[in-house]
Amino acid sequence: MAKSSLNHVGIAVRKIEDALPLYRLLAPDAEVEYEDVPDMKVRVAKIHLANTCIELIEPLPGETAITKFLEKRGEGIHHVCLEVPDVDKATQALRASGCTPVYSASRPGSGGMRVNFLNPKGTRGVLFELNSRNA
Repeated sequence: MAKSSLNHVGIAVRKIEDALPLYRLLAPDAEVEYEDVPDMKVRVAKIHLANTCIELIEPLPGETAITKFLEKRGEGIHHVCLEVPDVDKATQALRASGCTPVYSASRPGSGGMRVNFLNPKGTRGVLFELNSRNA
């Protein structure tokens, strides 16, 4: 059975171009990949590290979750993402264990991944994203 792995840590920012210089200082040799994710109404900058990445998340017009997070808490760590073999199967198992998924079914995320989130009320205050390459 394939193991889960840390895919990325998501950090909410108001503007990627304002936040990126700090991350370039912290990881000067890291490749940075940009992507707009229309279904989530966000723009991301993935800072690729050796075994994972940091994902800077900027809300696009009409986005609500990241915008509310920024208004309430300011910039900072938004979520931890675990890559799982099958996001829908993992979501079903976690739902059966008492966790509450944010979406009833997985959605398209960045990089062609399928994603779902777990409500932090059932995960000791941590917003987890689950993602997988399955369609």
